[in-house]
Parts: sequence; structure tokens; C-alpha cells
Amino acid sequence: MEERKLRFLCRIFIFMKQKFDQSTAPLLEGLMKYAARIRAREMIQFHMPGHRGGKGIAPLFRQFGRDLFSLDLTELREINYGNDPDFLLKAAERLAAEAFGAQTSFFLVNGASIGIAASFLGLNAPGREVIISRDCHLSVINGLILSGMKPRFISPRWIEGLPALPAPEVLEEAILESPGVAGVFLTNPGYSGLYGPVAQMAGVVRKHNLPLLIDEAHGGHLRFFGVPEAATVGADLWVWGFHKMLGSLTQTAMLHMGNGVSGEPGRLDPQRIAESLQILGTTSPSYLLLASLDSARRELFFHGERMFSTAARLGAKVRRELRDIPGLRVFPAGELPAGYGCDPTKVILSFRPLGLSSWQAEEVLCHGFRIQPEYADGDYLYFFISYAQEEEEVDALIQACRRVAVSRCGEKDCFSGWQDRDGEFTPPPWHNGTLELSPREAFQAPAAHISLEEAGDKIAASVVAAYPPGIPLWVPGERINPDLVEWGRALQKSGGYLRGVDTGTIKIVAGS
Repeated sequence: MEERKLRFLCRIFIFMKQKFDQSTAPLLEGLMKYAARIRAREMIQFHMPGHRGGKGIAPLFRQFGRDLFSLDLTELREINYGNDPDFLLKAAERLAAEAFGAQTSFFLVNGASIGIAASFLGLNAPGREVIISRDCHLSVINGLILSGMKPRFISPRWIEGLPALPAPEVLEEAILESPGVAGVFLTNPGYSGLYGPVAQMAGVVRKHNLPLLIDEAHGGHLRFFGVPEAATVGADLWVWGFHKMLGSLTQTAMLHMGNGVSGEPGRLDPQRIAESLQILGTTSPSYLLLASLDSARRELFFHGERMFSTAARLGAKVRRELRDIPGLRVFPAGELPAGYGCDPTKVILSFRPLGLSSWQAEEVLCHGFRIQPEYADGDYLYFFISYAQEEEEVDALIQACRRVAVSRCGEKDCFSGWQDRDGEFTPPPWHNGTLELSPREAFQAPAAHISLEEAGDKIAASVVAAYPPGIPLWVPGERINPDLVEWGRALQKSGGYLRGVDTGTIKIVAGS
């Protein structure tokens, strides 16, 4: 183990010494090297995108892979049979809306993030509050900055250290305490795949005649498992990160609009959403990426249930096998609360009973067994099982985890200390935050840079988020809770990463 760790540190040293100039393409070259390892079967993928290096791309689309660059075209009339340059794109979007239970759908080529930002512009309510679950993605805060709206945060429900949809009564209380609120924005499921009682939440929103928007970036495939999702509960707007597990190319997403929670005309104007997307998006979208959305939509329409039943079967196999291995803890450890569940394609695993953080376990699996998970957050390691996953890849994952457990069990009692272990996860102490300025006001205010250690009680001028999964610890305009600073520093010390902390400093509103 020590020799393997030394080799890893040597690779890091060599990388840091690499000189980059205009003759190099670091990102491209890095991607090409990793792709070559996948092709040579030197690395087994358990991470996004779900098409697994092209194996899961729809067959008709995949057969053109050899001439892929020839498909990298733009909005030409000749491509559209002499019609409007957007003729085929609009037709494809209409087919997507029909396939996925929406009234209107938009193809996105800047990820779900652009759809989330556009949804806030679509509310068209600068200066007003919008109710948001605190475990939102960074893109939600960007939407607040762009729209000039203010967040009214509500606390998520924590289940075995993971955030999930708040309880319906928490939402009800927030609506009653926030007269004039412009809408409700929820995240369901989260990055981990944990989902909650979204139908009950929709009922609360319906009662108060408010627009309901849902970040469903990680949940577009839940419909194939019969799980209630945005379309089935009548949300006004929802966004899918299509590339995550639905088979399109990276950076592709969809924004869907429905009839609203009452089944009547939606409370958001599709034309305004379209205009917001035009403001935020490129005027030269990649039609190669857009075509991958159209191809994936057709594949899902005809084969989606079969594809994801395969993924669910493989996920169940991994969880079943790992639960029998001493020293490993598979989420959930017990019964989930009523109304909550976990995406069957997600395997969430803790090596803490073995004395390993998830970051340490990730390094061991990656460099010792060629297993690359989706991400680690300190307590848990996450494996995303794709419909394109091969049985032998799943077997390799199980065997690797078994070997790690066996080697560690010889060193300590694998069953002791889960509840009392060092570094037990505690949720960020968000509830003490106070919003002094709107996110837009704070973002535009004169700023100063100070060390993270000095940040307590200052007014934030930028987002600081724990990565992964990208949940903001504080947002522009909030007075920074000193307890949050200590929480973030502890995360860093244990191996986590804080985005927004640049060389140890953060941005605050000058003079705060």
C-alpha cells in the first residue's frame, strides 16, 4: 500500500512540473489519455456520462462514430430541407415533450445549469422571494443573481447523513411565513439519488396557487421505475441533466414545461423561458450535441424500461453482495422514512467501519483496482450504475471492495465504531444564516478578499460550495455563520474541497 501511495505522489509531482504553452492542449490531452485507458480496459467506469464511452449511445447514432466530426454542423437551411434553420430542432423538441409528458420542451447545450438559471428569469419577479431547499445546486444561486430575486431557504431532511427533499410541513410553514413569495423551487432527487415525497410537496404548492419548479437534473430516468417525478405531479417547469444517465453526450440537458400543479395553463410563460434561454445560451449551439439528445429521446421512448431495468438489476446485485462483506456499510442501513427512496441505479458505500474515509477508499480503488467511482464526500463513495454497464464490470467492483475489506479487517475490528467514529458527518449549520443583501446586490457590491479563517460574521460577496456535490455553504448577501467557516475548514482538513476559496481567501462585501 505504501509503495502504491508513493507512485501516486510521484505522478502528482510530475504533473505539477509539466510546462504548458500555446503548443499544448492540456484539457484535450488529459481527456485523450483517460479515454485511451478506457479503450484499453485499464479503467472501469462507474461515473457519468451514462453511455460509457459510446457503448450506450443509440445504435444508429453510434454507427457514425467513425465520422463524428463530419456531423459537427450548425443551423443550415440545407440540413433543414430548405426550411427555417430551426425547423428540425423544433420538431425534435416537440417529440421530446410528447415522449416525456411535457407541454413544451427545450434542448440545452450548456447543461442543466442554463435551464435552472433561465427558470429564475422566467419567474420575472426581481426583488421578490422564492422558496428554495437549502441543498440546492450552485446554478440556483447563479439564477438568483441573474434574476434579482431573494432566497427563502428551507432546510432539507437529513437521512443517514444525506440531504433529501424537505418534509411537506416545512414547505407549508415557509409559504405561510412568506407572503408575496413568487414561487417554489425544489431539488429532487439530489446528486446521491435520494428522492422524497414530491407529490405531497406539489399538493402544498397547489393549495397556495404558486408556480412549482423542480431541479430534476439527476432524476429524468426515475419515470422508468414508476417513481413520482415532476411531470406526473404537474410541475410548471423541470430540468433534466440528460447527459448524466440518459444517454446523450456531455453538456446536454432538457428543460420541460407543464400545465402547472392545478392542471390548468402553467404559471410560467414558455415564450419568456425561450427568450431567457436565448439570453443565456450561445447563438452557435453544437448540433452534434443537439442530435445526441434527439437520438437518446428516441432510444428511451422505445427501450427505456428495458435499459433501466438492467441498470436496476445490476445496482441491486452490487448492494446485495456488498452488504454481506464485513466492514462495508451500504446506504441505506435501514428502512427509509415514508415517502422517501433511493434511485436503484445508485450504490452508496461507506468504508468508515474499516477506518477509511471515502477519499482514501477512492484512491485505493482507482489506483489499486482500476475502479473509478462518480465521487466521494468524506463519508460515502458513490457508484452510478449505467444501463450500458457490463456484468463483468459490476463483478470487478464487488471483488475490489471485498479485497479492500479483507485487507483492512486484518488490521482492526471492522464492526466497531460506526456510530462513535471520528469524523462523523454533521450537516452544515445553515439555519443561522441571515440574508443582509440580495445575491445580486452583494455580487455587484465593492468586494474585498480575506482569509477563510476571518470570514465569520462578514457578508459574503460570492458563493462558497462544498464539492462534490456543489451545495453552497453560503451565498452572496448572507452574513457568514462562524460555525459554517469551521465546518468548511474541517472539510478541507479531512480531504474535501471548497469551491470559491481561492488560494485560501474568499470574497466579502467591502466594509462588512
